[in-house]
Amino acid sequence: MGWDSGFDTREFTAILTIKKTPGDTVYFQLDDTTTVYPRNYQDGFTRMERVYCGLSVLNRPTGRFRYTADVIWLESLEEGTVTSDSSVAGPDPLSVYEDWMTGVEDGYLTIHYETYWGKNPVRHIFTLVTGTNPDDPYEVVLRHDACGDAKEEFGESIICFDLNGLPDTGGAYKTLTLNWTSGGAATSKKEFKFKTRK
Repeated sequence: MGWDSGFDTREFTAILTIKKTPGDTVYFQLDDTTTVYPRNYQDGFTRMERVYCGLSVLNRPTGRFRYTADVIWLESLEEGTVTSDSSVAGPDPLSVYEDWMTGVEDGYLTIHYETYWGKNPVRHIFTLVTGTNPDDPYEVVLRHDACGDAKEEFGESIICFDLNGLPDTGGAYKTLTLNWTSGGAATSKKEFKFKTRK
């Protein structure tokens, strides 16, 4: 994302995890290694979660953190369910964007997707099913249940899944294979590098 730009201050849009140190300092985890100290968000923590936000990043470290930033805006991401129950419904198709918002970071899978919605949409259910391949515990299937929502307009959104229930990777990167139903009931596949969040 160009964090080491050489500029003193830059504004970025990012997807990251809000966390706390054992000493109760709130910080942001951008990826598996990059941490950010949000100097105007120390009273905003309620729980560890994935968020979509705008940051004004100061290109300097603060103690244990790689950067300091001011939060411009922040939205919580919807978090889908992770289960080993292969009977979970989810036959409805969706398209997954190949962009910076779709990826695996800090033990989370984040998906920027597009699907049909009704003009007065109902809540869609997204489930990540594990254990679908007995030979590969890191192969998962995304199930999308539109819950009978009308197919009136195409729209996009973002959802995330906590992958830390998968077998511990022991500090190494493993290949995470994501399968889902795309247009015309075809099956699509994408691979990511995944490491267990510590």
